[in-house]
Amino acid sequence: MRRTRMGRGAAIGRWIMVGIFVGILGVPAWGETADGLKVGYVDALKVFDQSKIGKKAKGLLEEFVKSRQKIIDLEEAEIKELEETLTKQESVLSPEAKKAKQEDLQKKFLAYQKRATDLNREIQDKKTEVLNDFHQQLQTVVKRVAEREGYALVFDKGSGTPAEMGSLLYAKDSLAITEKVLAELDKELK
Repeated sequence: MRRTRMGRGAAIGRWIMVGIFVGILGVPAWGETADGLKVGYVDALKVFDQSKIGKKAKGLLEEFVKSRQKIIDLEEAEIKELEETLTKQESVLSPEAKKAKQEDLQKKFLAYQKRATDLNREIQDKKTEVLNDFHQQLQTVVKRVAEREGYALVFDKGSGTPAEMGSLLYAKDSLAITEKVLAELDKELK
């Protein structure tokens, strides 16, 4: 009865990045084009990592995952204890008693697997909810900054890895408005 576990931090980070970039693809950033249109970009991952709202969202997700992981760990420990007890008593149990204990252990293991699946689904749903909330806040702030400063287009820079790539392949650093968006987003939490 083996179970594979990913590192919580790695799993959270991967889902946060996937959620951000799936949700934000195409969100514009700023600079000036030949037509006089102001274009720029935002590093949404940096905003998520460094903003008060992003840090709060990550903390919320981590606490949620920890609470669910505690439940899984307790049930896993109970099953392990039952396994060890059965192993120790195996030689003195009657075949019927041994079979009954094995069936009980099997039922508990199946219930544990279902519970783990349900809790993982809850975690994924919570991640989606939190990332969608962040995305909405980010879009609102990007729009506010863009309108205030006259930007026509704002793109998400993306992190550069294929799974998390934004819609911008190159931009001059002078087009970045990430710091402006970060400052504006953090003003909302004061």
